[in-house]
Amino acid sequence: MAMHAYGLSWIDENRLFEVADHVFGKMFAARSKDPLPPDPFTLVAQAKILDEPLRAIVDFDDLRSRNKSLSNAIGLWHQKVLGLSERLVELGSNGGGVDLRTAPGVLLPSWGKPGYFEVKNRFNTIKASDEKDLWDTLKLLAQSNNAVSYLIQVIPSKREPYDHPWVPSGRAADERIRCCDGVTAYAFAFDRPTALHELYEAMPAVLDDVRLEHGLPLATATDGELAEDLFNSVFPDAPAE
Repeated sequence: MAMHAYGLSWIDENRLFEVADHVFGKMFAARSKDPLPPDPFTLVAQAKILDEPLRAIVDFDDLRSRNKSLSNAIGLWHQKVLGLSERLVELGSNGGGVDLRTAPGVLLPSWGKPGYFEVKNRFNTIKASDEKDLWDTLKLLAQSNNAVSYLIQVIPSKREPYDHPWVPSGRAADERIRCCDGVTAYAFAFDRPTALHELYEAMPAVLDDVRLEHGLPLATATDGELAEDLFNSVFPDAPAE
C-alpha cells in the first residue's frame, strides 16, 4: 500500500487517504456518465430574471448539479474523518440513527458522560420536516445511555464557535440535546484546537492523491491565499488550548 504524508501527525494519514478515496473516488469514476438532461424552461426563465447570458446560466447549472452531489459527499467525508479519531467510533447502520459515539471509556469533558453525534456538512442541511425526528432520536440515545447527544454542523451559520442546546421548531430546550460547529467538534475529536484548519490545508494534497489513484493527472493548483480567505470568512477562530 502506498504511504501518504500530509503533515498531519495527529491522524493516520493512510486511513485519511482511504476515507477520501472511498468517498470521492466514485465521483471521479462517474464523470464519464451521461448527465441528466437540462430543463430548458427553467434555464431561459433564470436568464431573463437575472438578466444574464443564457450560456452563462447553462454553464452554471451544470456546475450547480455537480456541486450538489459533492456537498453531500463532503458531509459523509467529515463523518468518516471524525471516525478516525481515537475518541470516537463510527456507528454505521447499527448506530441507532446517528453517525458516531464516543469510544468506550471516553467521556465528554464538560459533562463526564459519553456522547452521540450526528454529522451534517452545513447548519441548514436538515429539512425542517425532519428536524423533530432527529431531535427525538438524539434525545432517546441520551436518555437510554446517560449521555449527551450532539448535532455537528460543520459549517456554522455565523462565524462564531458554539456549543448550546439544539431547539428545532416544536421541541423544547434540553441541555442533553446540543449542537456545535465544526471547529469545536474537531477540536474535541482530535484534542487539537486547529485540527479542522490543518485538515483543510491538507485536503488538496489528499484529493490529488485520489486523482492519481484513479489514473487522472494532478488538478490545477489551489490558490492558497484565496483558500485561506474562504476558510477564515466562514469558520470561527480555533479555541484556546
